[in-house]
Amino acid sequence: MFRALFLLLLLAASFGAGYFLGAAGTTEVKKNYMTLKEEMFSKTRGLETEVSMMRVRLNLTEAREFLSAARDDVKEKNFGEAETQAGKAKERIAKAISLASETQKKNLTPIQSELESIQASIKKLDPKVAGKIEALEKALEKAG
Repeated sequence: MFRALFLLLLLAASFGAGYFLGAAGTTEVKKNYMTLKEEMFSKTRGLETEVSMMRVRLNLTEAREFLSAARDDVKEKNFGEAETQAGKAKERIAKAISLASETQKKNLTPIQSELESIQASIKKLDPKVAGKIEALEKALEKAG
């Protein structure tokens, strides 16, 4: 009888120890899970921001390319094609503004208005607009 009672007490003690060790392990796993979850969230947020910035840069680069083509067309007195290229550049800048952060939007808004004045000059068949286009290309290079 003493032996059975001792065995029962030993079994209860081992069960209790296992339970408490298991509960402590679960708490540690939950802490690790929460830490990893927070790290992944911050990394994901950082990557989303970086991708958005890269899309803005890509659109600004494409706008610069369209403006360069428009400048070449103006120099060749091909104002119809220059107007088309300037329109494409305007679309890219508008897309970049929609993706940009607030500080970038403040920098890009004057560029967009300058591009509208360039388009008006192209419609008037003004060959002097090539200098304005070059200045806008440089402004886009600084902005991007």
